Amino acid sequence: MHQTENVNPVEAALNRLFSTIDALSAKIDELNERVDYMGSFVGLEVGEDGKTEHIEPPGQLAGLSFDVLNKLLPTKDANSIRSYFLRVLSLFRKYIKAIIIFGSSKTKTGMTSTSDIDVAFIVDDTDIQKFTLEQLKDRLFTKMAEIARDFSDKIHAQAYPLSEFWASIIKPNPVILTLLRDGVAVYDTGYFVPIQMLYKTGNIIPTKESIDSNIENAEGLLMLAENVLTNKLSLDLYNAVVAAGQALLMEYGYLPPVPKEVGKDLLAVAVEREKVLTKEDVEKVEDVIKWFKKIDHGELKSITGDEYSRKMKATKEVVDKVLSIIERLREKKGLPKPAIDKDLLRPTDSNVDNKYMKPVPQ
Repeated sequence: MHQTENVNPVEAALNRLFSTIDALSAKIDELNERVDYMGSFVGLEVGEDGKTEHIEPPGQLAGLSFDVLNKLLPTKDANSIRSYFLRVLSLFRKYIKAIIIFGSSKTKTGMTSTSDIDVAFIVDDTDIQKFTLEQLKDRLFTKMAEIARDFSDKIHAQAYPLSEFWASIIKPNPVILTLLRDGVAVYDTGYFVPIQMLYKTGNIIPTKESIDSNIENAEGLLMLAENVLTNKLSLDLYNAVVAAGQALLMEYGYLPPVPKEVGKDLLAVAVEREKVLTKEDVEKVEDVIKWFKKIDHGELKSITGDEYSRKMKATKEVVDKVLSIIERLREKKGLPKPAIDKDLLRPTDSNVDNKYMKPVPQ
């Protein structure tokens, strides 16, 4: 009968523990070598005018560079952002194609101890059919921001679908170009760094179509601004003369007429019967009303500053005169003057009443 050697159970357990520790140490050494290698990836140098410009590729391919984070951020922020990235990757690794730090965290321009840490995620949306692009962006932004709150209130995350990222290369988008110019990829699966190298070596050139699109947008926005300004300014003066005329007629006991009848009724009551206004006053009222109608019907496309100033002056003269007349009438009757809260009428974000933004009912 073969006799087996007696083994001390405690010694056997210790041997197994030491073997595990040795294996873990070897794995840690391997990971440290990987991180050191990735952190030392220096990139491309381009000669220009006899000088050598160092172009730093913003990270490494298919890995998370702790070394880059430590170089960019203070230790506390680097630890927070690293934990944040690991959480996001643990949930969405399949979809995350690149993680980029940009803004003042990279450029150091205007950076303070309370500055945001700007982070961009490039997310693969090519197999997502349930949402539109805008819905997907909103959901991604909400989720990334929600996760960020667990780690630091300084993290400001944006998510860019991969299809939008590629489209922005073909038709250059200023936001994406900012990422390419200043961004540092702390995680990249091969989508960001190569494009950034093309950008920094001058190989991403705006197309004629993108230039045409931008200038078309500029023209459209300018026309919109002109139209909004013209309509809003003329509408305010129109409402002012109509409301003033109606107020004066009501003070004399008449029902307020529709805007197009204000001038005629003022002529009959305030000029011919009561003799408190002149024909010139009524002409000012009718002139502003007709002026607005031309703009409202598209017959007058724009107004000049001088033209607006003249209409504004005429409107103010009419309103002030009407107010003065009503105050005198109230005084004769022993009634208080009209109560006008000028602070309430002054436009602010919280107290602008929609009635001042709409035409008087016809």
